[in-house]
Amino acid sequence: MDTRGGRLSLVRGGAAQEFTVTLRNGNSTAHRHLLVAFQMEVLVGEPGDRPGSGPGFLLERFDQASGAWRPDELRVANDARPLSLYTGGGPLAREAVRVERYRLRATAGGPTGSTPVVVSFIDTDTDREAAAHVLLGHSTG
Repeated sequence: MDTRGGRLSLVRGGAAQEFTVTLRNGNSTAHRHLLVAFQMEVLVGEPGDRPGSGPGFLLERFDQASGAWRPDELRVANDARPLSLYTGGGPLAREAVRVERYRLRATAGGPTGSTPVVVSFIDTDTDREAAAHVLLGHSTG
C-alpha cells in the first residue's frame, strides 16, 4: 500500500486522500477473482458529534476503463464480516502484479477519531479464503 505519509489523515468535509494497493502474486496459484475489501471499526467521535448523522466516509476506486472514480464498499463495523458473503474481484495471474487506485474522504457529518483501515485480499473462488490482511493507519479530525 502506498499513501502520502504512510497513513490516511482526513478532515471532515475535506478533500479525499488517494492511495494505491499493489497486489503481487507468487508462482503457486492464479486467482480468477481476488477481491480487495476494506473495513474499519466504528469511531466514537467527539462531544457534539451526532452518531449516524451521515455516512461518515466515502471510499472510491478508480476505474481505468472509464477513467472515472466509482463508489466502493467500506464496511464500518466492530465485528468481522463472514468471508462467504464476499463476491467478485478481478483476476491475478501467477507472478502478476496489479495496482489499484483508491481514495477515501470523511463526510461533513461523520465522526472523528483514529482507527486502522483493514485491507483484506479475498479469493472469492476458494472457500472464501483471505489471502492476506494489511492495516492502513487512519485518523479523521
